[in-house]
Amino acid sequence: MSRNKLVIASWILSAASCVSSPAPSPGRIPTAAELALQSPPERCTVIGWEDGDTPAVRCGETEVVIRLLGVDTAESGFDANSRKRGEKQARLWGLRLHQVFACGKAATRRVRELCPAGSPVEVIGKQTGKYGRRLAYVICAGVDLNERLLAEGLAGRYPYPAPPEKPAACPSANESSAGAK
Repeated sequence: MSRNKLVIASWILSAASCVSSPAPSPGRIPTAAELALQSPPERCTVIGWEDGDTPAVRCGETEVVIRLLGVDTAESGFDANSRKRGEKQARLWGLRLHQVFACGKAATRRVRELCPAGSPVEVIGKQTGKYGRRLAYVICAGVDLNERLLAEGLAGRYPYPAPPEKPAACPSANESSAGAK
């Protein structure tokens, strides 16, 4: 009888060790540490920045477009899709379109300063988002760029599928901006 209890206890312990942590619930942003437990950080090199939250990187021989996980920077208006998303952000955040683009350009300038093209980075996260971009944390020269952009007010939290928060450095809806029309 005690042998049966030992076998059952052993089976329960081994089954419990096989259970992975639950998938994050919608709106919950997994941490870099949680994602690093699922797969180790990948060493890559920055090719360039599309905007403040979207770098292109080379990992080995593969080029990958990354979307910084859990954050959203304002759009910079660099192409038609960016302008369309900027219009959506302007409505969501109660800003004028030129204010959104100014915030987006500031975020893009900052990440290019912190992590210019050619910089080695660690990419943490393997999941792909709805636009085919890899959702990840990017660590450059020891700096977690996702968290740095939040700390500097150049990005807002984005607990998808909830709407993204307005970056703190962007003006509030009642602030006037030079050149506003």
